[in-house]
Amino acid sequence: MAGNGSSHLIGFLCDTPMVGSGYFSMLQIGLIAGCHKSNTALVVKSFDLSDPGLADRISALLARTPLRGVILPEPICEIPAVLQAVADAGLPVVRIAPRTTTSTTLDICIDNRAAAYDMTRHLIELGHQRIAFIKGPPDHADAIARLDGFCDAMSEAGLAIDEALMPTGGFDYAQGLRAAERLLAFAPLPTAVFACNDEVAAAFLSTAHRIGLRIPDDFSLAGFDDSPLARSVFPEITTCRQKMELTGYMAVDFIIDPPASPEARTRPMQHELIIRRSTGKPRSG
Repeated sequence: MAGNGSSHLIGFLCDTPMVGSGYFSMLQIGLIAGCHKSNTALVVKSFDLSDPGLADRISALLARTPLRGVILPEPICEIPAVLQAVADAGLPVVRIAPRTTTSTTLDICIDNRAAAYDMTRHLIELGHQRIAFIKGPPDHADAIARLDGFCDAMSEAGLAIDEALMPTGGFDYAQGLRAAERLLAFAPLPTAVFACNDEVAAAFLSTAHRIGLRIPDDFSLAGFDDSPLARSVFPEITTCRQKMELTGYMAVDFIIDPPASPEARTRPMQHELIIRRSTGKPRSG
């Protein structure tokens, strides 16, 4: 993991759908701040993860671009061929929110499962029992962990987990609109909806407003990430903050000053519930 100590470039490689998301925007703020502090620059490159030539494309990029290290978010950080391509280039690797462990990477771990559990517990403690969950991409580790956390809290409270109230909403606004249409067709409506991220929550909020429903009067709504979008709608969305700006900043720091001991190769990140006006006690009657 020597890297190119003379290089002033740090690579951030991600999947194409991430670019333009609120998650990416917040993470990039931290990455840029970290680069500014260390007098380095950020090279951002997105890829189609279904491309069979993905590893070769990354190898070619690394061969022609002198990098000090590479930062990989989920899900690209879980692809063995990608990790091997970076290892073959002799570069240090920082993985953000991995679900697996390695002996060769530096990992920043975000406990999506615990965060989703805490948000679900918050809704339950408000008095909600019939809670819908809009799922993220079925093959995305963060989305799976958030679903697991939701199910953990519901099962612990002895509440039913209704598959009919768990549509897949992906991670983007357009998919959220489609999930909202499906979920709002059910009767009776759930008293609370927990969306897999803020973009999907905002899409749900827009759909609810369009058909004359009010939040939190008709049902509570919660999201995940605390993206700028969660603060730009009315009512502002209760969400789970992952501190992605700090995560990006720490990722650059990991590249510049990697730890010497194996025990320090993993850094946990804390989450925080941000309670806003989109959640309240269940409607009566």
